Amino acid sequence: MKYSLAVCEFNPLHNGHIKLIDEMKKDGSYVILIMSGNFCQRGEPAVLDKYSRARHAIKAGADLVIELPVAFATSPAEIFAKGAIKLLSSIKGEKTLFFGAETGDKDAFLRTAAALSDETKEFKKALRASLSNGVPFAEARENALVEANLDADVALLRSPNSILGVEYAKAIKFFGSDIDIRPVPRENNYNDDKLVGEYCSALAIRKAIVDGDGKKVKHYLPSFVYGDLPKQLPRFDEYALYAALRSTSRELKQITDCTEGLENRIKVLARACRDVKTLVDKLETRRYTRARISRIITNNALGVTREFSEKCLRANLYLKVLAVRDDRREVLSLNTERAKLITRKADADKLVATSRDCFFKDAFANDVYSLMTGVRMNEYEMKTVSVNDI
Repeated sequence: MKYSLAVCEFNPLHNGHIKLIDEMKKDGSYVILIMSGNFCQRGEPAVLDKYSRARHAIKAGADLVIELPVAFATSPAEIFAKGAIKLLSSIKGEKTLFFGAETGDKDAFLRTAAALSDETKEFKKALRASLSNGVPFAEARENALVEANLDADVALLRSPNSILGVEYAKAIKFFGSDIDIRPVPRENNYNDDKLVGEYCSALAIRKAIVDGDGKKVKHYLPSFVYGDLPKQLPRFDEYALYAALRSTSRELKQITDCTEGLENRIKVLARACRDVKTLVDKLETRRYTRARISRIITNNALGVTREFSEKCLRANLYLKVLAVRDDRREVLSLNTERAKLITRKADADKLVATSRDCFFKDAFANDVYSLMTGVRMNEYEMKTVSVNDI
């Protein structure tokens, strides 16, 4: 069987995402998405819960939506990509991964991924030198590629979507996966927070909601998404700050990317802040980006440590189905290896060891999000979306 795959957040789903799904559907293969749950890669709660966003994805043309475990979903790009590719690789069949990027040059992604995967002595030396001078990792890595004269397109490392594309290609190489890749040129900049033109970014939509301008986004997303948008974003502040105050410096240091004494600064500054944004403002530097700090704060609150994420990467996990299109339910019979398909509680009850721990962490994140929003969700649920609703 043929599968068109994509890793997504749809936070929220907009017209640019629909264009990507339309591209995935062109050859008639099944469209399978692996989507972040209730917390996303920027280290923030999602605008809408995972079941609502999965339903939107099915209505936009997907056949099956699988949850990316929180152990990976709130991690830096490399772990985020590895977790997604590990799970998607367990699906047996002809697979192509689609992703939005600033260029559609497949070869550029493969060459750059190969250069970063091989890491010559010259590259490692140049990387260490840049990092020791306080240069942010992304910039240091780009500098090292140039200094080591490796065959790579360094321009790909200057935008979040292309960086993820490179990480997907690296992960495919790392796992020896048979997934092919197909970058799809984007119509907008991922970091552009302006509502202009035919397409806009999810960031721009979230900013409009925060600014009280939610009505202005109607043109940029389907009506079934617009009608579900909240008037304000979920608030995570009290829980996240409580967790930062409760945790010891030693515990904070166990969170991915919390290095070089950052844990001590978090402990000191958290006492003087009333919300997460203020804490991030105080912690942000050229070396420590807002996204990196937000991920640390969120992962600490959810108890996702570096050791736990790495342990999950090594384990045989599961494919937790969030939603399926009712007239394509045969996709649930897809052939998988080393990853159990979960569609109900009885399936989850059979999980053991690390896979069980990983699922329980997803359930905990689900409970935290339910506490924030006041809407209780069933972690074991699978939504079946009727074609009559599409």
